[in-house]
Amino acid sequence: QKQRFIYTEHCCMLYVTCSFLDHHRLQRSFPGAEVSHLELLVVVGPDVHEVHKQDTERYVLTNLNIASELLRDVTLGANMRVHLVRMIILTEPEISDNITSSLRSVCEWGRKVNPTTDTDPLHADLLLYITRFDLVLPNGNKLVRGVTQLGRVCSSRWNCVITEDTGFDLGITIAHEIGHSFGINHDSIGNTCNSGGFIMASDGGYNSVDLTWSQCSRSQLLNFYSEGKAECVKDVPVLEGSLQEWRPGLYYGVDDQCRIAFGSTATACSFTSNDMVILSCHIIPGDRSSCTRLLVPLLDGTECGPNQWCLKGRCVSPSKLSSSVVVHGSWSSWSEFSPCSRTCGGGVTYRKRECNNPRPAFGGRECKGEGIEAELCHRQPCERTQLEFMAQQCSDTDYQPLSLSPHADTVYSWMPAVGFISGDAQCKLVCRSREQDFMVSRGSQFIDGTRCEPDDPAPTGSVTACVKGKCQVFGCDGVMHSGKVEDVCGVCGGNGSSCQLISGSYTGGEAKEYVTFLILPVNASQVHVINWKPVFTHLAVLVNDEYIVAGSRDIALNTTHPSPLEERYIIYHLYLTPDQLPQTEELILSGPVTDKIHIQVYRQYGKEYGDVTSPNITYQYHVRDTVPVARVIEGQWSTVLSPCSVTCGTGKNKHIHTHTHTHTHTHTHTHTHTNTWKPDLPQETHSDMGRACKLHKQRTLVARPGNRTRAFFASVFYGIIHAFLIRVCAGTQQIWFSCVDHQSRLDVPEFLCDHFNKPEPYTQPCAQSPCPAMWRYMQGECSVSCGGGVARRVLYCSQQGAEGEKAMVLLADSACHDMPKPLEAVACNTEACPPRWQVGEQGPCSVSCGLGVALRKVWCVQLDGGVETEVEDKSCEAGKKPPLTVPCFTQACSFHWAVQEWSECSVSCGYGIQSRTVSCLGPSSPLPISPLLCVHLPKPITIQACFSSDCSTPFSPTQGMSSTATQAPIYHSSQKAWRLDLEKTKSTPPGGPGMSRIVKVLPTVAVIGSVCGQLFLQDSKTIDLRNITERRCFIAIGRPLDEVIQIKIELWKRLSLRRFCEKMAGRFVASRSNVVLVRQSRITPGNGVVLSYQSKKNTKKSHQDCDVQLFSPSGLIENPVRNLSSQSCRVFIDAPPALRIHIRALSVFNTTSSDSTYVLIRDVDSVKTTVFKGTQLFQWSSSGSRAEVEFHGEYQNRTGTFKAEYSYVEPEEAKFV
Repeated sequence: QKQRFIYTEHCCMLYVTCSFLDHHRLQRSFPGAEVSHLELLVVVGPDVHEVHKQDTERYVLTNLNIASELLRDVTLGANMRVHLVRMIILTEPEISDNITSSLRSVCEWGRKVNPTTDTDPLHADLLLYITRFDLVLPNGNKLVRGVTQLGRVCSSRWNCVITEDTGFDLGITIAHEIGHSFGINHDSIGNTCNSGGFIMASDGGYNSVDLTWSQCSRSQLLNFYSEGKAECVKDVPVLEGSLQEWRPGLYYGVDDQCRIAFGSTATACSFTSNDMVILSCHIIPGDRSSCTRLLVPLLDGTECGPNQWCLKGRCVSPSKLSSSVVVHGSWSSWSEFSPCSRTCGGGVTYRKRECNNPRPAFGGRECKGEGIEAELCHRQPCERTQLEFMAQQCSDTDYQPLSLSPHADTVYSWMPAVGFISGDAQCKLVCRSREQDFMVSRGSQFIDGTRCEPDDPAPTGSVTACVKGKCQVFGCDGVMHSGKVEDVCGVCGGNGSSCQLISGSYTGGEAKEYVTFLILPVNASQVHVINWKPVFTHLAVLVNDEYIVAGSRDIALNTTHPSPLEERYIIYHLYLTPDQLPQTEELILSGPVTDKIHIQVYRQYGKEYGDVTSPNITYQYHVRDTVPVARVIEGQWSTVLSPCSVTCGTGKNKHIHTHTHTHTHTHTHTHTHTNTWKPDLPQETHSDMGRACKLHKQRTLVARPGNRTRAFFASVFYGIIHAFLIRVCAGTQQIWFSCVDHQSRLDVPEFLCDHFNKPEPYTQPCAQSPCPAMWRYMQGECSVSCGGGVARRVLYCSQQGAEGEKAMVLLADSACHDMPKPLEAVACNTEACPPRWQVGEQGPCSVSCGLGVALRKVWCVQLDGGVETEVEDKSCEAGKKPPLTVPCFTQACSFHWAVQEWSECSVSCGYGIQSRTVSCLGPSSPLPISPLLCVHLPKPITIQACFSSDCSTPFSPTQGMSSTATQAPIYHSSQKAWRLDLEKTKSTPPGGPGMSRIVKVLPTVAVIGSVCGQLFLQDSKTIDLRNITERRCFIAIGRPLDEVIQIKIELWKRLSLRRFCEKMAGRFVASRSNVVLVRQSRITPGNGVVLSYQSKKNTKKSHQDCDVQLFSPSGLIENPVRNLSSQSCRVFIDAPPALRIHIRALSVFNTTSSDSTYVLIRDVDSVKTTVFKGTQLFQWSSSGSRAEVEFHGEYQNRTGTFKAEYSYVEPEEAKFV
């Protein structure tokens, strides 16, 4: 008999059934049949690996399990076990050049890799080659899914099978082709079975839910065994064990099945029910409005609900699965590393694995270990800092408006929320508003590699960065969760033996100057500096000649430079006492140092005031053994003035610069200044005007004739000492000069002396006995600028020296124990502070997750006498009052239902239905996900009833009625043409305050026949509501604000009005306001009521004098200005019941950014309020026929600051305006 190839022809799309290990159904193996063992060598083509990548092994094993389950089915009658001997995955195309779709070449290649001896542990009975190559028949038919030779499973030349990978129907294809290898032909070919409905069908038309073998297939297999053609599968494999009897859904979830069927972007439908019969997927990225369905059930074992799995097209509990063993989770293979997320600054590259090989089920354990591995990449520095990189991502969302309430979108400027939020929440693209103090997530997550602040301090040298929306810790080696840390020397993973500890202290400095006491060497690490006495001193840090801590003679506040997001930064902490005075300063720098860093100290007072004004600084750092130790500045330049060069007249002094040791105050050698920061030296000499020299001898010369005589004076100025006591010790004497005769020393008139040379009076010390010791002090700055603060004093004991007031000798405190000691702290700036607004703690957020609104208390306070008390709100500036409500963000929502707008009504008239889409959203993506993840939350309704219009009688206008000038307007709303048939005329009728704004509109053409939907403005009228065609009829009656309406029921026919079910004839109903809405619901034709009404003045005032009532179909809205009332002014707009109101802002108040100035628009019918503030123009539409506009803040004080136009529109138009 001629050998022939059997080409299996399947339809272009085969669908896998929910068929796998099922102990609840009939036994899979034939009772009493001899067990046979099929050993498989599986070869996976490179094209299959290219598609499934790291999931290739899991994917192939899942399909092998499906095939194995089908081969054990009781309908086949063979007790067959499938054993996987080897799996070869070809990843390089050049290796598989000789493996094509040709069955012959596959078998020849298989003989090279498959041992021929059956006793060899690696020997396989059958080679299965899986490819994605499109198999084609010689006649051009491309519907081929597999190829093998009929009945040659035990042949050494033709024991091979080729199958085409087309999804999870690959398992059926494998079972089908193996059936051919065991001599089973297609149904209806050479047998009496039907051509469809079973595994060996040639047309693929089998039942995909409960797939079985036909009786013909069973008979052919038994004949094959009985003829001794299956001897190769009767031996027991050397390697024990067969394929795991686990359901394929444990390996592939519903999203995985969609990706296999439709591509990598497909996901499971988010709005399907728990129907396991078909697989429904979203196949267009971003489109969640439609689903594509395949007539294939979910794989058995697919989780379809809490503690429920798919089985045979049904969602069942574990008890119905009757699983004999628990399934522990196992990891899939690792994916390839992703591209680096950043080009510089330290991006992230990662690879993932899933706990789906299989998924844990039936009480099994979750996988242990990490599902993601990540490393830092491209770590070279960027031009921008890490904070600037985060700030750029926040500012990129500035153009996206924030919707805090419906119809009120606001645009903000965004900046990072560093210092306000940390951990995983910080990686959710949380940013702060520059305009207002609140935070909100502006997207799903920051770019991977964006630095973050961990909730707990990270180890030294580690890096914290965002990875997939979570703040992860990377070791100093750049590997996530490696635990590698830097030692004190700055060496990653070191033991601290490559450096030495340098420590010291400093108590010097100069008054009113910054003095460098420590210059950090390059590569210094673990720098720690503490100033224990920062009351009159403070630290400063100079980096690359720029101050980053202090520098302006004021103590710095807590700061981190450049930011907490950088890998190397300087931390400065200022700790305060309970009295809010400086207690200690601390500088921390982990290093290694790469910049030029000077650490300095500033002291307010000199050393002469004692140790209390001196700093007490300790420092330490580590420096590598090969790096020179930093030089500590232990001395300072001082200037000594040499004696004057002459004893009188004009001479010179010479400045001598010496270097004085800080602690010993001794002069050091010049070479100590080498390589040390040194101030500019002053000029070496300067002029010194000494005292005028005394004239000891004088004489008179007689001039010669003809020459001018030069006068010489015979009298001189002589100093007279006037003794007066300044103190009991170290006093002074005043000396002045008088003109005396040179010989007799008697006083003479001053004109006898040369008045040009008269010396100036001066003082000189006297009574040089030492003064007693006494307390003196230097007073510091006040702790507050107003409201009553405290000023600290530096007390010291001193004694006045013998050389005058300025010479003081500091003594020990015990020398002044008998003297009264001044207070160490005194009150200062006791005047009360101006009142200011204070904000209390924020209340709970209105939502448990996502963006919500929180209330907070705001009150006016004033600081006086050191105590802050609450005062009246009017004391504070109203325009600066913070808002009472602020946006809040507690945490990112995990899973929640999201609803879309309702669809149009399904009918054009009468009652119909309308639907809307409800999707389950997760925390990391705005795209819908499986609804199974939201089953624990109440799901919003998706269908509701709707009513379009009455279908009984089509609308037709009746003959018009002429109008007179005295007729009050009636507004109709049944046709859009009503606005074209009305001519607007204005009149100002007499009446109350609100009547002046009523605009009367008189119809000039036909009046609509039905009274339904009309607005009546006459002061009295009779209205007949009988014999109307509408099922529900609405009318409105409107009058000025200072009037009310009284309605009388004239006639009635079984009508329920205001819940009065008794006879209504003659009954009166009085309104409380100036507008009444009447609704009549008709049960049967002909029923209805005749009513009359009249208006009268309201005895109770229910409105403000500044309120305005508008009835005109269109007009202008301006903000009314209140008089003395503190109530807000309002504008009331009432339209015909069947119309809606549209408002468009033309101009708004734009001279203040105060939150207290805003416009409030209330939709009366829906009881919904919208707030508009700021300078942005807006549009608003009502859901009913009534609206109230309320003005607050500056709008109540300045007329014309708000202008808007309004008009009545049809309900259909209101949806789009």
